[in-house]
Amino acid sequence: MKPPSKHILIISYYSKPFNSVGVKRTDYWFEHLPEYGFSTTKITAIPQTINQTNIIFVSPDSKKPILSYFIKDQGINWIKPLKTKLKDYSRNAFSHIIITGGPFMQMILSKWIKSQFSASLILDFRDPFFANPRFKTSLIKDSIKKFFQNRFLKNADIVITVNVECAKNIHFNNIEIIDNGFDEKVVNRIKHNNQEKNQISNPILIGRIDSDFDLQPLIHVLSSQNLTFHYAGNYRFNEQANQIIHYGNLTYEELLEKLYRHKVCILLTTGYPFESTTKIFDFLAYNKIILIVTQGDIKTGSLHEITKNYPNTFWAKNNRNSLEETLHEVNKHIIKPYNTEVFSRKEGLKKLVKLIDQ
Repeated sequence: MKPPSKHILIISYYSKPFNSVGVKRTDYWFEHLPEYGFSTTKITAIPQTINQTNIIFVSPDSKKPILSYFIKDQGINWIKPLKTKLKDYSRNAFSHIIITGGPFMQMILSKWIKSQFSASLILDFRDPFFANPRFKTSLIKDSIKKFFQNRFLKNADIVITVNVECAKNIHFNNIEIIDNGFDEKVVNRIKHNNQEKNQISNPILIGRIDSDFDLQPLIHVLSSQNLTFHYAGNYRFNEQANQIIHYGNLTYEELLEKLYRHKVCILLTTGYPFESTTKIFDFLAYNKIILIVTQGDIKTGSLHEITKNYPNTFWAKNNRNSLEETLHEVNKHIIKPYNTEVFSRKEGLKKLVKLIDQ
């Protein structure tokens, strides 16, 4: 019996209703691949609030394995339960199996999956697993991660990652870049529903703020210009409460409604080349002025590759002089129209379909 030509299994630890940016990528693939003639099944570690036959919840093991003391990755606790569930499927159940990370350690099942299924195996790296400079590490931890990453890759047919900088740490012959993007359907719906509302002059910042990022220069400069700092996310500010409007955690649609009304969107980066946060695509979707504040060098890395041709991008180093000079330019800037459709998730999905059909 031949395997089905167009049945895709997506293995993703995170999924709706979990409200995280890591959910958006594979959930979009899962929901929209049927538009290209594929059927999809998803296995996730997130409990579901709505029963769907093609979404299977598999609970991680509550027992903490020894390996978790060396690698902080939730996928470790998911390996055994996931393997047990996969045994329910026949050898020819799927044409392709996509495993996405992070977390990543469920990818250790790659060898077993290739022995049990006739499907092509695609590994999707949303972030670096080995040598991620954001994480505290050591030579021993890096060696362990590199060992496991090599085992993941040994049995993969195709590897996907989000940018060239991430690809440099993977070292795989058949590797493709499928960046993140904005959900064009949600973006257009929010735009249609909010186009009559007034624009807000105060800038907005969205998402995670790394604990080692010094916010004081930015807050000081904004305050000196009588600008209130709007923020959506789970960061807790200890001071300057009167200078910050904090929306807390928002759904994707709520977030887009907020940023749509702001003229200027701020993005913070520690300056590592691989960083290409998904928020940048939402800013691009609405043709916003984008102010990138970096603790590294300006106009470098993946963020620069994404925005280098976008005429409404400004960079500033994270110090008062640079921020003051850049904000002066931002305040004078008249937004220039730009076709940003290439940054949509739909364009990324087209690349995935092409990979699957090759």
